[in-house]
Amino acid sequence: MYAGVSPVHAQVVPPPVSQVPIPPKPKTDSGPDSARVKSDSAHAKIDSIKPPFGRFADPLTYEIGPQYEWNRAQLFATGALTLVDLLDRIPGITTFRSGWLSTPQTAALNGDFRRVRVYYDGIEIDNLDNSSGGVLDLSTIQIWTLEHLSIERSASELRLYLRSWRVDNTDPYTRVDVATGNEDTNLYRGFYGRRYDNGGVLQLGGQQFGVASPRFSGSGDALSLLGRVGFARKGWSIDGFVNRLHATRDIERAAQGRPPVLSLDETTTNAYLRAAVGAASGGPWAQVTAASLAFKGTTGPDRNVSATSQPDTLERRVLENQYNVSGGFTAGPARLEVDDRVRASAGSSTNSISGRLDFATPLGVLSGFAEHDGFHRTTNADVGARLQPLPFLALSGSVARSTPTGGPTSTLASVTTVRGEAGLRILGPWISGGMITTDKTDGLAPLVYDTLLFPTPAGRATARTVSIRGALGRGFGIDSWVARWDQPRAYQPQYQSRSEINFTNNFPRRFPKGDFEVHAAGVYEYRGSTIFPLAAGDVTTPVAKTLSALLEIRILRAVISYQQRNILGYPYSVIPGFDMPRVLAIYGVRWDFWN
Repeated sequence: MYAGVSPVHAQVVPPPVSQVPIPPKPKTDSGPDSARVKSDSAHAKIDSIKPPFGRFADPLTYEIGPQYEWNRAQLFATGALTLVDLLDRIPGITTFRSGWLSTPQTAALNGDFRRVRVYYDGIEIDNLDNSSGGVLDLSTIQIWTLEHLSIERSASELRLYLRSWRVDNTDPYTRVDVATGNEDTNLYRGFYGRRYDNGGVLQLGGQQFGVASPRFSGSGDALSLLGRVGFARKGWSIDGFVNRLHATRDIERAAQGRPPVLSLDETTTNAYLRAAVGAASGGPWAQVTAASLAFKGTTGPDRNVSATSQPDTLERRVLENQYNVSGGFTAGPARLEVDDRVRASAGSSTNSISGRLDFATPLGVLSGFAEHDGFHRTTNADVGARLQPLPFLALSGSVARSTPTGGPTSTLASVTTVRGEAGLRILGPWISGGMITTDKTDGLAPLVYDTLLFPTPAGRATARTVSIRGALGRGFGIDSWVARWDQPRAYQPQYQSRSEINFTNNFPRRFPKGDFEVHAAGVYEYRGSTIFPLAAGDVTTPVAKTLSALLEIRILRAVISYQQRNILGYPYSVIPGFDMPRVLAIYGVRWDFWN
């Protein structure tokens, strides 16, 4: 894979929604009437493509079968409204939420909340809310702003590489999304983007949603805005980007005997200035980014009832500046990337240096990553590989080691994690079986749900996994997995599975211009009882089983979308004391416009 170009992998099912080709505008005649045409002020200008902004080196992933990556059209076609909706597709990941869209959302890999890391345009998104116990609230990550997302599942970490939306065409681009549904949910999005002849860009976008749940599934609203300006020429680019989120949530009442999730009024701002040089399709490249990550939040008192229902707290403000210098080089099957990251906050600074070396050959992929992380005070290294000696046989695995480097905030012991899989391709899909074994150290607790929760305990955990993923033929596909751990542990159910059957077809014989497409999916999810440790005694959630469905129909550039979650109305909870919505439907339209 080359910097600036998405890696050439099979995409994770569901397959992408086809993109309608943009017809070029009519060219000016060169005959006798050309003067008249040129003088016509209404004549259309030919669309053109301008150089991209930034240089990216997305990692080479090494899953068996489809890789966990999505382009912009695929992201929206999944039906995911939040980042945790996507993470539910990954074996070994357990997501948590106390209700619907406006509630806090977290995730743990192999039962450890520290092992999920998010990189947005190369900036690592850190948790800045000091009341959450160090666990990042993933609801603050706005996936509607993305054009590409790839997930690297190493043995010990889940690294998410997010790339923000960019435009290349000089023709103006506009898009409008509208959706509504149960729990008094309303969602609106708008996009505008344009490249200019001199290489300049103007991009604006926004999303607003509101939820007023009558069944205690969490009420609140959020407004998220983005903007980009800059210039890009062949061989270099400079741009500025900002994404600002203002979200509120009301106090969320739990069942009797359980504390509520407190109300919150927060503003999160991620902004950067970026300069990049080098070829966008390979060879040497370098990039410098100066970013500002800011959080402002106030918890309580509840705005809807007496102020005595929860204690008032002072407003919390945290600012982190992050300076990244990265560069790389691609030569044949090899690609090298080096990154130096400096964080500055509250009068102190830390430095983290990382490097990656990837090889891609017809036989498979080899990827190595090493990092000296001054912020988390650890030294990390992992190696992952996928070997496919035969078209129907593949082996995949990863080995990782994390070692503490000392300091007053270090709580880690050395950790070794191993993950391995073997797969056979039978009539299209890949059928794989594997094992995960990991050291577990005392970790973090999701205090946003209950301030008395204990952190994840130390110990060794082992899991076995089975998956069936890939195309079945005639437009059908499957994405199914099950994981069984040796025993139930805190924040980690012993059994967990997700199964999806999907169908995508644009009926090329009937619609040769690609003006029509249907995408449908059915999903069944199972989660065993989950332990939440407390000093007064562990609390356990019951078994959770949900059946969901998605239907999308594209006509020209408009996509009509309808999805239902938990169709059977099965009562379940992910956090003790907080019931998830019963039958939850949301439907709407996404509509792209050019010119």
